[in-house]
Amino acid sequence: MSRRRVGTAVAVVAALLVSGCGGLSRTSTVEAGLEVGSGTPPDVRFTFPGPLEGASQEGIVRGFLRAGAASAGAYDNARLFLMAAVSEKWNPDRSIVLLADDAAPSATLLDPATVRVTAKAAGTVDAEGRYTAGRPGATVSATFRLTTVGGQWRVSELPEGFGRWVLRKDVTRLVQPYAVHYLSTSRRALVQDIRWFPSDKLATRLARAQLAGVPAYLKGAATSAVPDGARLLGDAVSVNAGVATVNLISSRLGPGEATRQSLWAQFVSTLTQDDGVARVALSVDGVPVALAGLDGSAGTLAEVGFSPPPGAALAPPVVRRGNTVVGFDPASTEQDPRQPTTPVTYPPVDGAFRHLAVSADGTELATTDPEEGGVSRWKGANRYEVPLEGTAVGAPSYDRRSWLWIGAVSTEGTEGPRLWVVDTRASPADREGAGARAVAASWLDGRRVLEARVAPDGDRVAVLSVGADGGGHRIDLAGVVRGGGGVPERLAPPLRLGAPISRAVSLTWLDDRSLATLGVLDGKTLQPVVFTVGGDVRALTPVRDAVAVTSTGGERDLWVTTSAGRLFGRAGSQWVDNGAANDLAVPGG
Repeated sequence: MSRRRVGTAVAVVAALLVSGCGGLSRTSTVEAGLEVGSGTPPDVRFTFPGPLEGASQEGIVRGFLRAGAASAGAYDNARLFLMAAVSEKWNPDRSIVLLADDAAPSATLLDPATVRVTAKAAGTVDAEGRYTAGRPGATVSATFRLTTVGGQWRVSELPEGFGRWVLRKDVTRLVQPYAVHYLSTSRRALVQDIRWFPSDKLATRLARAQLAGVPAYLKGAATSAVPDGARLLGDAVSVNAGVATVNLISSRLGPGEATRQSLWAQFVSTLTQDDGVARVALSVDGVPVALAGLDGSAGTLAEVGFSPPPGAALAPPVVRRGNTVVGFDPASTEQDPRQPTTPVTYPPVDGAFRHLAVSADGTELATTDPEEGGVSRWKGANRYEVPLEGTAVGAPSYDRRSWLWIGAVSTEGTEGPRLWVVDTRASPADREGAGARAVAASWLDGRRVLEARVAPDGDRVAVLSVGADGGGHRIDLAGVVRGGGGVPERLAPPLRLGAPISRAVSLTWLDDRSLATLGVLDGKTLQPVVFTVGGDVRALTPVRDAVAVTSTGGERDLWVTTSAGRLFGRAGSQWVDNGAANDLAVPGG
């Protein structure tokens, strides 16, 4: 679950500041881009010196920015660049700007008491740990006021809300994405919310985040066993010999063994992401949270009786070449068209029907009808039209819980439904039982859903939509609120993903934390883009005439189909033509 450290190395690294210019040390390791894995880096500590006597205004500001990259929360030297009143108010975690490269920000003296710094920005992390990626080439600037104290320049005024700027090479050791865990309301399992946290005092930061309520975009789809209003004794978590001790102050812990198991599951899953934490000891008001068979602490879900159910086996992917639909082996090529060992026979699907999808068990297909006038289900040798009160239908998709998701524009007007589901357990010949049911999501009013893809956990859905004029592309993540029988009834308020993506077509999940689309980042180039639910965005090499992207097993197994009817697979950073294909569909995703 978490990587273990062997020993502890402590290194104090001093940045060599040149008086008047604030030169930076180049002794630290350079990291290639933003690392999106979780877990703390090795315990190598970095500190930087305070201001040199006679340093220039630009040198003082540059020195302050660099000293803010100290690890383990060692900001005493950074505060020496500030006047005392400014130091008292400065919160290094209020807003963290992650810079796009390793170059020191440029500093310009606007007047004797004002310095402006500018740099390329990869993104920002707000006080709640939400990361927002910047557009390619985006810059960030900040203006500092200075005054002299005892003949030495010091910062007298910080920009509003200023926290820290972090060079790209320092990101992996200073701030990383971690999962805060909640409880699914539709199954016995955990649901992740990805947030970015500084690595110092990580166990305490993660525990504080776990105490907070369920985020808005998961409301109704997830809940928490943490009592409302609970807080940490001493506002901290102590870690001793790999055991994190969490003592909650609360008198409202719900009754029952299941509630206690859930509480343990949340804290164990969240805190053991800290490499310094192997086990968790959990108490409420000084009394250990008892579980049958548990002796003091736990390090796995199995120990607390919260092993999630195994995932359902999925059928093989399917590929359409011309009108022929067959099973697809990801190792196949045009010269070696392998098929699964137990192929399913699928009916031919005319090319006028687009956006092929396949159910999780592989027993049926779905497509949009010609001119996007509706949706058809294909079962056996037969085609069945789905009863649907909508037009301008988007690409259909199946989840892993027997539901077919359809986006369309309601015939009821601008405030009518925009998203529907079909129970595929009902025979497609049963027009009443197999009719489309609206999923409430008022935030989609006036928009058109191009595609809705349910995450592997079934508790979240990513929705690609556009405005009524065909512009304003958005990708949003929302919790799926299910009723009796697992019926998707409504979506929680959205959390925007991939903010720098200005236009997008096609959508696929790579795993429970990341997705891919064909998107535009630079204003002109449509290319495969990988983005995470934690906010990171990364473009891949373009594929000419790309129309759809899907994955048969993570980012390394991405596939792109083109308008010329060709299928391209990844080979390192490049794409290789794997033969003819009009569609490639992966079951349940």
